[in-house]
Amino acid sequence: MHLHGRRMLSTHRMRYLFSRRRKSRALVPFLSSQSLDTVWERTNASLVIFLSTSCSASSVCKRSVQLISLLIVVMIAIVISYNPPIRPVTFRMPPAPKLSGALTENSRLRSAQQILKSRIVGPESIAIGSDGTLYTGLADGKIVSVRGKVIKEIGYTGHAQCSSEESCGRPLGIRIHNESLYVINAYKGILKVAMNGDSQQLLVNMKDESIRLNNRQTRFLNDLDISAAGVIYFTDSSSRHTREYNIYEFLEAGPHGTLFSYNMLTHEIKVLISGLHFPNGVQLAPDEAYVLVAECTRARIVRFWLKGELAGTWDYFAVNLPGYPDNIRPRESGGYWLGMAAIRRHPFSLIDSLAPYPQVRATLTKILPHFMIRSMASQYGMVVVLDEFGNIMDSLQDPGGLVIPSCSEVAEHDGVLYIGSYYSSYIGKLRLKDEF
Repeated sequence: MHLHGRRMLSTHRMRYLFSRRRKSRALVPFLSSQSLDTVWERTNASLVIFLSTSCSASSVCKRSVQLISLLIVVMIAIVISYNPPIRPVTFRMPPAPKLSGALTENSRLRSAQQILKSRIVGPESIAIGSDGTLYTGLADGKIVSVRGKVIKEIGYTGHAQCSSEESCGRPLGIRIHNESLYVINAYKGILKVAMNGDSQQLLVNMKDESIRLNNRQTRFLNDLDISAAGVIYFTDSSSRHTREYNIYEFLEAGPHGTLFSYNMLTHEIKVLISGLHFPNGVQLAPDEAYVLVAECTRARIVRFWLKGELAGTWDYFAVNLPGYPDNIRPRESGGYWLGMAAIRRHPFSLIDSLAPYPQVRATLTKILPHFMIRSMASQYGMVVVLDEFGNIMDSLQDPGGLVIPSCSEVAEHDGVLYIGSYYSSYIGKLRLKDEF
């Protein structure tokens, strides 16, 4: 009678709890009292066998199993009743390319040094001044210069008493143009920052009504590049999810991204391409005939033509890449460096494997917190070399991610590669003469 009374109380409390939550109409019948009681009865039936064989007469053991069974029922009810934070689409990825030829597995990235270790966190993007000074944005919202071992704060994307990533801001893409820094703040817009730290101003406010597409607000600005004429090309990775919840956009894999242009002289903002899948890295061609955009969740790079007969149209520059691309940056000897946020199918690619199964991805977001899902990403560093036609010419790798577990960007200066990451506590430094 005692256990029966506890069962009735538990199911009653669960019905009360979940009746006050938002439910999908199609799933409401599953939440009837009969269904919850049935789940409990079947769970208890299985547990009776366990109790008789494993718990003997121990009341502590019996109570532990009763608690476990209650948690199981609660988990089942949560999975059934709660709407997921994503609306995943169904798609299929082509088989990932084999690690052969230019992609043959190697450990060349393991020659990199980890500089400024434990002194910085999340140097996503790196700009390099003519004197060799590094400029980067960090996870706490600070924009810093690095000269040798000296780190100097020169800007900030939030306010002094900020308590969340959104209020602190998150600097991502960073470029140097006409002796000033231009920095993407994922939450607020594009900043112009004096390289000595004397001043900063908000050039593009992402809350501005003009930065809308079909009445959808930008939520996750990512990277930028700037033409000689002062036109900024920049990406919004998602109109649905912010940077803090970027794994939701990754799993949803919908066409929520946009490539914009902003003319610093006329202040005109244009939509160049809409419907992109997690666009992030941006890079102009050396002659500015086109701009490249990495489409992360489709493992490809889009090319938008700015000049010539194809101006105003777009095509694919590189497809079926070996990983999920992040920022693109120029090579001093021609072509491009492409950082991979994660490698595909080594040993398991979450997106490739679950692409045809949107409900599985949706359920995953209901039972695991976003940071735990993000931690499932493979630890495998990879940098790819692309020629001017989008062909893969070479690669630098770190299987197992022992030194470089992920690469958001590669910046080259005087024969040295500086490797950024959105979460690492250091910058990778690799001398090219050691590897090429």
